[in-house]
Amino acid sequence: MKLARITALAIILAAHVASPASAAAQVDKKKVASGETQVVARIAGRELTLSELRLEMTRLGLPLADPAAERVALESLINRTLLSAAAREANLHRKPETMARMYAAQDQALADYYLALASQPAEPTREEIDGFIADNPTLFGARKVYDFLVLTLETRHFNEAALTPLFDEEPDFARLLRVLDKAGARRAVATATQSGAALPAPIREQLAKYSVRDNIVIRGENDTQIMKIVAVRDDATDAADWPALARRMLLEQGAGARAEKLVTRLKKDADIAYFRASAAPPPAAKAE
Repeated sequence: MKLARITALAIILAAHVASPASAAAQVDKKKVASGETQVVARIAGRELTLSELRLEMTRLGLPLADPAAERVALESLINRTLLSAAAREANLHRKPETMARMYAAQDQALADYYLALASQPAEPTREEIDGFIADNPTLFGARKVYDFLVLTLETRHFNEAALTPLFDEEPDFARLLRVLDKAGARRAVATATQSGAALPAPIREQLAKYSVRDNIVIRGENDTQIMKIVAVRDDATDAADWPALARRMLLEQGAGARAEKLVTRLKKDADIAYFRASAAPPPAAKAE
């Protein structure tokens, strides 16, 4: 309790008797609010600027207009500043491994920035946006939400021919579970809800053809998942929002396609020699 009282007393005193440093901080806060300064924080003598904060928000994929996102980004900046300062104090920045990592990070940042600029696609026209909406009903007018029962079992216990009749036309996995439990097979059942709009186009289009009781089997090396559709409902969206969503998706698709073409062209134009067979790309298949 003594510590609590001392802390409270210190807070009260600090509120009434501001030190020169705290007074300066208050002035800086007012300047930031008024736009007179770009400094958003000062740590260990280093000033963190608004530009740095926005770059960090972009790096973390945070919305620029969200105050909560600003706090997350500033905390990330402060942590990095403190940790990098501690690393330099320990002379880690002079070690060969650290220097190699720093050069790699610098090159990666430069490459990412160049790719983002060079792959920026043209603004889609209204006709392109309307065409995209018409060509992708499962993203817009016919968008659906799916409820699944998900059964996970060891792949070595999944005999498709023997087990499929036990769940294919059934409303749930009850029959299949009885057989698995009798055999002592490890299994788990869970529920999941997923909007088709969040899935890759091939899966989304395939799901659009399915209905209740249909199943999706995902067979892995160790585990197999059986996803049974137990409910399908409309994922209602406001048609007024469709053009903005379509524009964003067209820009993302365009940027991805331009980026892939750019990297392919740069590789083709460059003189690349591979000296480690295990790291070299596989030979191209011969055309028949």
